[in-house]
Amino acid sequence: MNARPLLTSAQLLELDPNDIFIPARIGFLHEDKAAALGRLMAVDGQRDPIKVTRVFPSKSIEKCKAEGNRPWRLVTGMHRLTGALMEGITVFAIEVKGKPEDLADLEASENLHRRPLGPIERAKFTAALVTAAQERIARAHGDLDQYQRGAKARWDRVKHFEETAEAALRDETEDACAKIAQAYSWEESVGEALGMSRRTIHNDLALYRLVIEPFPDLVEQLAKHPVVGENGAQLKALTQLKDERVRRKVIEALIADPEIGVEDAKIAAGVGGPVPLAAPVAHQKHYDAITGAWSRLSLEQKRQFVPKLVSMLTPEMKRVLRDRLNEELGE
Repeated sequence: MNARPLLTSAQLLELDPNDIFIPARIGFLHEDKAAALGRLMAVDGQRDPIKVTRVFPSKSIEKCKAEGNRPWRLVTGMHRLTGALMEGITVFAIEVKGKPEDLADLEASENLHRRPLGPIERAKFTAALVTAAQERIARAHGDLDQYQRGAKARWDRVKHFEETAEAALRDETEDACAKIAQAYSWEESVGEALGMSRRTIHNDLALYRLVIEPFPDLVEQLAKHPVVGENGAQLKALTQLKDERVRRKVIEALIADPEIGVEDAKIAAGVGGPVPLAAPVAHQKHYDAITGAWSRLSLEQKRQFVPKLVSMLTPEMKRVLRDRLNEELGE
């Protein structure tokens, strides 16, 4: 997408947040983040304007408000807008104009690179960006319906075990990379620099197709799960459960218990068994003491201990840890 036409002759506006309608969003609303942004904006001022578009371009702002309508629709900046509402302050915005698909595309691409995203939210933005590129090319060639039918048929085959998820993902990743390059003139090197490598797209699409899309009623709770929600390796383990019904049971077990991971959730859901215990070794009691104590720490306590843990490692052990983390995070 070329964003320049959307910002042509753009002016900075100071708006009442109550005059801005928030449509269904791609991402999740994190109220603590919105509150923090609102407090910063109230104290230090707003440094980054949100983006809005007119709900009724043919009507004046005054007429819209007189009719009881909100004259503006949010495009990007949900957390900043919500923070302003919490603080009771005005919000600075830029008006953008364009087709609905271009504005949706703007939301996806801007949020993808604005801030670090959790794996689930990132997968949603990546899928939105991929879909926008595919649909743009499809519209240009008059075959949008064919594209939509093809995508649905591919994942219907996976659902009925007529095609493996890995084969479907391989095909979709190849198609997505080609469409993104065609729609946005992205070269592979640019994609790598933006964190949109072929492997990243593959992993994000796997998470989207196998966890997010099938379970819209569960995914927001899963994203906030203390153990699994931001753990790429744990979420990848979910995508490797082939049966959709099994995946649902395991996700439901995770939501029911915020302190367990995927393997324990499989046991709780009745779809996995405990790993056989290895023969006792001399250092086993020390190993058990470390793992047991670690499991009793809160998430914040674990984060505070990480620097100490790193300082205890030898250079060789740090290299081993780095390689293992890169492997699990897919980097």
